Amino acid sequence: MNAATSRAGGLKQSFSAFWNARNKRERNMLSIAAAVVVLGLLYVLLIDPALSGRAALERRLPALRQQSAEVQALAREASSSGVAAGANADANTPPPPPITRERLEASLTDKGLKAQSLSLTGELARVQLAGVSFASTVEWLAELQRTARVGVVDAVVEAQAQPDTVNATLSLRQQKSQ
Repeated sequence: MNAATSRAGGLKQSFSAFWNARNKRERNMLSIAAAVVVLGLLYVLLIDPALSGRAALERRLPALRQQSAEVQALAREASSSGVAAGANADANTPPPPPITRERLEASLTDKGLKAQSLSLTGELARVQLAGVSFASTVEWLAELQRTARVGVVDAVVEAQAQPDTVNATLSLRQQKSQ
């Protein structure tokens, strides 16, 4: 601390000696020059970046407003066409036939799958698969969803040691047409 204090005191003495060696006119000129340098630094470091950033944002604002309006219009169009398309699809598409044990077994066979057990109770179908390909099981479920509007209500899938092999217990329900 003492070294810093003595150094500051030494600088103060040096500045005082320099300042006292100048006449009144030189002191005024140096004061004005120091004020101009400080004001210049303030402008360059603080004011100019704020003004140029504001101008850049003002130039970009109309384009951003246009993009926002386009996105809102597309969102309105998508929501209105999605509702209309959904209503038209349900009105024009006949409901799929109800799922039966035979249809489920046939669709499983088409994908090369064999159910360990298959039971139908009311609206639910319960399928147990053992040692089957996971990819084939997912393809089978996607096809059932697409062709018969059958969705998975509950699924328990256990990976086996062999790659792409699983044991699965699935509860399926056919979706009613609205």
